[in-house]
Amino acid sequence: MAEIIQLQVQEQQQVSVRECENTGHSFDLRPKLPIVGGGLFDLLLEAALKFQQKKVLRHNQLDYSYAQALARSLYLAQLLVEHGIKRGDKVGLYFPNHSEFLAAFFAISSLGATVVPINPLLKAEEIGHVLSDSQSVALIAHSRFLNSENGSSEEVQSTLNQLPLRKLFLLGGAADRSAESLMTSSFDVVGLGNDKFDSGMNCWLQHLEAQEAFSAQSSADLIALLGSGASDVDLNEELALVVYTSGTTGKPKGAMLTFLNLLTAVNTYPHRLDVGSDDRLAAVLPLCHLYGLIVVLLGTIKQGATMILLEHFEAAALANLIESEQVTVLPAVPTMFQFLSLELERQPRSLSSLRLGLVGGSAMPVELMKKLEIQLDVPVLEGWALTECSVIATFNPSSLRKYGSVGPAMPGLEVAVFGSDGKYAHTTEVGELCIRGANIMKGYLNNPVATADNIKDGWLHTGDLGYIDEHGYVFVVGRSKELIIRGGMNIYPREVEAAILRMPEVRDVAVIGVPDQYMGERVKAFVVLKEPGSVTESDIKAFCAKHMADYKVPRLVDFVDIIPKNSTGKVLKRLLS
Repeated sequence: MAEIIQLQVQEQQQVSVRECENTGHSFDLRPKLPIVGGGLFDLLLEAALKFQQKKVLRHNQLDYSYAQALARSLYLAQLLVEHGIKRGDKVGLYFPNHSEFLAAFFAISSLGATVVPINPLLKAEEIGHVLSDSQSVALIAHSRFLNSENGSSEEVQSTLNQLPLRKLFLLGGAADRSAESLMTSSFDVVGLGNDKFDSGMNCWLQHLEAQEAFSAQSSADLIALLGSGASDVDLNEELALVVYTSGTTGKPKGAMLTFLNLLTAVNTYPHRLDVGSDDRLAAVLPLCHLYGLIVVLLGTIKQGATMILLEHFEAAALANLIESEQVTVLPAVPTMFQFLSLELERQPRSLSSLRLGLVGGSAMPVELMKKLEIQLDVPVLEGWALTECSVIATFNPSSLRKYGSVGPAMPGLEVAVFGSDGKYAHTTEVGELCIRGANIMKGYLNNPVATADNIKDGWLHTGDLGYIDEHGYVFVVGRSKELIIRGGMNIYPREVEAAILRMPEVRDVAVIGVPDQYMGERVKAFVVLKEPGSVTESDIKAFCAKHMADYKVPRLVDFVDIIPKNSTGKVLKRLLS
């Protein structure tokens, strides 16, 4: 049985132990943390200095100011250091849209460690791949994912026990009790419930005030008060994130994003996105995805704005949130906008606070965009990007947007079209869209072949087909790769095919995306059985649901006698429908 580590008060007669006023909590502050400067943590430091008492987020009637967010991040960073997390370590972050996501993200980043975000929709097997492939040494998870009331908890725990994890940090709710109940044998579990987190935050706030930290002139000065003189981050080499994105070979690949990649995106977006410190952003996009992480979380902090968290998308709940919380900016994917439009038709309401809609993740139908702009009475601006380019490439300016276009390249970035001969295409000529700039990933983790296939001479080859008009506006017309986009979520057919082929009754399978009015696309599987009638459509779906996230599960299954292929064995998916 692994050691269950409780955050107990240590009776030590040391100068570093302070009695926090009004908490009755003796707490070893260890103010000299190994904080690295020049990275993403500087964004929070600078915002806390400028907007100390302003609210950075609101979640289920709970508010955190910028100062409180900083204190929570420092407290968790201290805990990570005490349990051996160091610069360069990879740490999984398995969290829903929750207030503690912010603290966990910045705590990891402050130490120069690498965040490995994990989609809460993933199943145990998929989570295991992400943590194993990334060689994460620790996992920070919300306690709800691993408590006895969660139906998938036992499978996740079993998977974690097979990994070389050293630490599991449970946050949120009564995480202390959840930690005690875990059936683990291979790593230590640290439980940090709400009460202890609040107490630790208050202690750090007192310490920051005692050090007159909020009077510092810059983030560097503030780090000098808190840090142990760690060198600044190497922007070009050190990894801020490893984000897993599905690939044509089946298993998701880890896109290595450096601190420079992320800072390029964060510092460039304000040149095109009209978001300011008075704005209130709806945080309905998953923060584990780069669109939500960069545009919403980091974008909010960069501009000193406020984000209003919604844990799960539901159109009525989002409409109510916009109305009750006076949301001004709504970043979302087309599917969310589609359902919001239907909700407003069903139950009209005043969303007069809203002044801007931002859309990405997949193509927005022009008809839907025009309809939304009438319903919401705001401009809806569309952009285009990929995980591999830090979710920044093109965006329509509010002053001169073009329907059907994803806008011109963002400042400092290059977007070009390459023809089938590998040369630059002429204006309006369709070819593969490629991107070059400081936003391009370092490569795929543990996968030099895939890296070389996708990055050539500094150009990221996106696999998307499109053209650029005479004014520099980019138009995406299709995909040369087989990516299926359902509700803004990326699905590669090969991953679904690999899962179905694990069924002993299946001889062959091909998966495609078919149009869906509301979700953009849905997954359709064509299955050849060894013995006709040996399994049903429901059996196929149930098997997939057990091994992968629900959004990847085929919605349609056709049983066929043969999968059409060419002379070299390549599936002719154009013949499937």
